Amino acid sequence: MQLMLSGVTYTYPSAVDPILNNVSITFPTGWTGLLGDNGCGKSTLVNIAAGIIKPDAGAVTQGLVCALCPQDAAAPPENLSDFALDYGTEARRLRTAFNLEDDMPWRFDELSFGERKKLQIACALWQRPDVLILDEPTNHLDSDARQALEQALAGFRGIGIVVSHDRELLDALVDRCVSFEPGGRLVERPGGYTAAHQQAELERTTTMRERAQAKADLARLQAEKLRRDHEAARAQAQRSKRHIDPKDTSAKAVIDLAIFTGKDGQAGRLSSQMEARVGAARERVAQAFVHKRYDGELWMDTTPSPRKVLVHLPEEHIPCGSGTLAVPELFVGPRDHVAIVGPNGAGKSTLLAHARTLIPHDLAVLDIPQEIDDAQRNAVLAHVRALSPDERGQVLSNVAQLNSHPDRLLEGDVTSPGELRKLMLALGMLDHPVLIIMDEPSNHLDLHSVEALERALASYPGALLLVSHDRPFLAACTTRTWKIADGAVRECALR
Repeated sequence: MQLMLSGVTYTYPSAVDPILNNVSITFPTGWTGLLGDNGCGKSTLVNIAAGIIKPDAGAVTQGLVCALCPQDAAAPPENLSDFALDYGTEARRLRTAFNLEDDMPWRFDELSFGERKKLQIACALWQRPDVLILDEPTNHLDSDARQALEQALAGFRGIGIVVSHDRELLDALVDRCVSFEPGGRLVERPGGYTAAHQQAELERTTTMRERAQAKADLARLQAEKLRRDHEAARAQAQRSKRHIDPKDTSAKAVIDLAIFTGKDGQAGRLSSQMEARVGAARERVAQAFVHKRYDGELWMDTTPSPRKVLVHLPEEHIPCGSGTLAVPELFVGPRDHVAIVGPNGAGKSTLLAHARTLIPHDLAVLDIPQEIDDAQRNAVLAHVRALSPDERGQVLSNVAQLNSHPDRLLEGDVTSPGELRKLMLALGMLDHPVLIIMDEPSNHLDLHSVEALERALASYPGALLLVSHDRPFLAACTTRTWKIADGAVRECALR
């Protein structure tokens, strides 16, 4: 059993260039990881594979039952009620595997995004499809839920496609990785993320070495061609009889002999041959292209607040789900980078929402939510388009530092969730915030973008409040930890 896409091309209605152009790929039985930068077309490709989007050109294998679990955890699955009413062996097994309570499907809107994501995935697996496609399945999931997900997916025997930035999941699950490369190419490499990444880095190193050699060859050939051009010019000048005394028959005879024997044209022919060799060398340099990664400084004109305390949380009990959350007295200083951690449903977003109500109104705050709806997305894009050319240039330059292509970011009406988060961060920087709040900041981001965001937040001179399940990310860019467990908040070391 295989899922084939052949010659697929797709352009969003208001876009100029296609996001997918003559793409062909085969997905065999087993798990394939789909990698690439935000906005490169991963989600578009899987939506076409699942039959949700019809391509402008090309063909997709028909007759397979496909289930797609999208990035967005806000909307309930279409088969949620059917799953909730099924008490058969498979449904009960999935509820147990993902630690789902029987009433959860009926109170979907009250659940945390992590709990919604688990329900999403359980409903997709419950369908027993031929093709199971998961778009960022570990977004919002705590460590226990990630382990349960890995075990559940390992037992799937159909065609599996996973779009993910979770290196541990990719290493444990997939047999091959398909990467979107510059120029719209798809490159397949065997193994999980680590093996595929090592192979890609080896290819990159080899290409850089080949490019350096090709440029050296080009410089040498250009110098040789210039020398031969000069020789040809001298030969042409020597061939002319214009400046020879009409009575100098010997000089004229020498020129006539050179023309007769062809010696005067040899330099010109050698020059023409060099032109072809130089052209071939230029082509080798062009083929040995190395994709540029951005790594710059975003906070050059940002300074922390002069206040000693930005946010003060008094000791109290706050409503959380059907119970309360015990909050000790907590402070956020002008340079504090605070991580808020805990299992799904423990109250991380509740604590963050409570902290928001205690922020002074005159404080410059950049607050990027966990999920961004269509109205917010349209407002952000409209705001960017309405900026002055200088401000828009600054925003798009900062987006480039976060590993997105600014020239295509505002093209059309479709912006990926990862690109939108980066755009909101870059846009908010115009107001010089002294406090940044982000709920699950690495969700929806590709691997290179996670690293770029990690570097940016680690160097931010102001205060941070970050909710995340990505421990390596938090370890790199936070210095304090508020942990929520068993209905209480306590400050501790990140582990």
